[in-house]
Parts: sequence; structure tokens; C-alpha cells
Amino acid sequence: MKLPRQAIVLAAGRGQRLRPYTDHTPKPLVPFLNRPLLECTLEALARAGIEQVWLNAWHLSDQLVAWAAARRAAGCDQPAVNVVVEPELLGTGGGLANLAARLDPGPVLVLACDIVADFDLHALAERHEACAAEATMALTARADPELFGPVCVDEDGLITDIVGRLERPGVKAYVNASAHLLEPSFLACLPAAGSSCLVRDGYLPALADGATLAGWVHAGSWAETGTPAALLDAQQAALDGRLGMRPEQLAAGGQRIPGPALVHPLAKLGQEVQLSDGTTVAAGAQIGQGVIVRQCLVAGNVWLPEGTRWEHQIIDSQDTADRLATSSADTAERATTP
Repeated sequence: MKLPRQAIVLAAGRGQRLRPYTDHTPKPLVPFLNRPLLECTLEALARAGIEQVWLNAWHLSDQLVAWAAARRAAGCDQPAVNVVVEPELLGTGGGLANLAARLDPGPVLVLACDIVADFDLHALAERHEACAAEATMALTARADPELFGPVCVDEDGLITDIVGRLERPGVKAYVNASAHLLEPSFLACLPAAGSSCLVRDGYLPALADGATLAGWVHAGSWAETGTPAALLDAQQAALDGRLGMRPEQLAAGGQRIPGPALVHPLAKLGQEVQLSDGTTVAAGAQIGQGVIVRQCLVAGNVWLPEGTRWEHQIIDSQDTADRLATSSADTAERATTP
């Protein structure tokens, strides 16, 4: 089976677990390696030959619409991105149902916007065809089923249960890797209107009705970025070479330096600055002399004063930097007060 030329990237959610950063930036545009997180997904789709991408939007949708327009104006049309703003937040299932009428006939690839992985999407399509499945879910063993919820499969790798709802444990449990290949018949079974969930209102009822739903085990790298800690860990993994990032992807965000760290050429570093553990420094940022930065995301136009130390932080604005500096100073003062 050839991989479809169309894909949906789910991008409408509030990004609650990434707050407060997603209070003012939609999750797909949160920086990752000094570029919008969504760029990693689009580059993977382009390499796989996907030509048309539908992006659902709701939270801070005006920013996504403006980003897509700027991308087109810059001549970036591989793949072409179409943003569809939802009238209300429709969830993963409702978002797909809302887009179904816009799709070409045939199956559609569905991805989440907050996953960084080196998926072999052609292998996913081959698995889908071999099983004659209505839906095929990418699975990973690189995450804890107890933490993320188990997806159980039988001896043939067909899905038997998800998070134990049907009490069909199968023979092995994986984690939903957030890549799916879905047939039109599967999409047609989702609720036609209102909010719904792809797993709860799609996969589980289909399993209960005896549909053939396949699992495809992704053996490569995989990381989620849904929390501040996970985002920072993923950046470190990428710069450590554990996420299969291509050299050109890293170079697009700046220069990789020992530490490891990634520094945009338009950032300014003072003398004796120490950057480590996957720190990224964006264009326009200024790091003062002797500053130590460990596993942080430093956004553009942020100034970190000389002699300060920063660890495990997303410093997305000067307001954030000032707040963190004040909090750190208060903590130090309390620690030295008799």
C-alpha cells in the first residue's frame, strides 16, 4: 500500500500540561530546538511524500492562521498546510469528524503535534494493508504503559484493548505513539457533531464491535513534549543524538556546541558562559558574563544578567526571566536568614 498523500495534524488543544507557556502560545508553535515544534512534524511528512496537511485549530487559533500564512508567503509549500478553525474545542475525535468532508477519498494519516519521532510512515502503511485494518495505531515501547495507558495486542499484533476498558489484556502492552492510519469507514463511525475522543469514541467502540484494528510497533526514537519537563528532556535527547534528528534540522535552529547546547547565530553570549544538558538559546537572546544555564529553553529577546544560574526552565519571555530571578533571590534570602 502506498502512503496516502494527505494527513491531519491535531493541534487545537489548550496545551494544559504546558501552562503557563501555552497561555500565550499555542502548543504547535512552542519552541523546540529554536523553531516551532510543529516544524518537526511537517518535515517528517514532507520526507514521506505527504502533499496536503490539514491542521485543526482552536486555542489561540489566530496565531496558527498567521503562522501558516507567513509560511506560504515564504514559499514553503511542502507540504501544503490548511488551517481549519473549529467553532468550539472538538477533541481528537470531533476534530477529525469536522475535517472528514474536506478529505480526498481513501485513508488519512493522523498525527499529534506534540510528538517527536522518526516514524517509518511507509512501514505503517504496509502494516495497515497487510492486516486489512480499519485503523492502525503506531505503538511504542519507549514509554511506560502504566504512566501513559496500555494498548494491548494479541499474538498477531492486533489491538485487543486500550487502558483496560474491555478487559481483553492480550499478550503484550505498548503505548499509543500518536500516529494513526484511518480508513473513511472508521472516520464515519465517529460522532458527527460535538466534542469526542478518537480513542474513547472511535477505537474502543470499534473494538467492541469486532473491527480489525492493527498495532504497528515503532522501533525507532520517540519523545513526547506535553509538559515542560518532557519538552526540555526531548531537546536534550535531540542534541545528544538520541532522537534521530537530521543535521539540517539542528542547523536550522542554530549551532550545536559542546554541552550539548544549541545557540542561534543572532544570540549574544558573554564571556565564560556555560550552557549544558540540551539548553537552547534563540535569536535575540542575550546571556551575560559568567551565566550558567543547564537544561533550559531561552527564548528570543530574553536577557539573563551576568553571574546568574538557571536550571530546568522554559524562559519564554523577559517577564518569565524576571519572575524566576525574583523567586530565586527570595529563596536565597530565606535560606540565609537566621
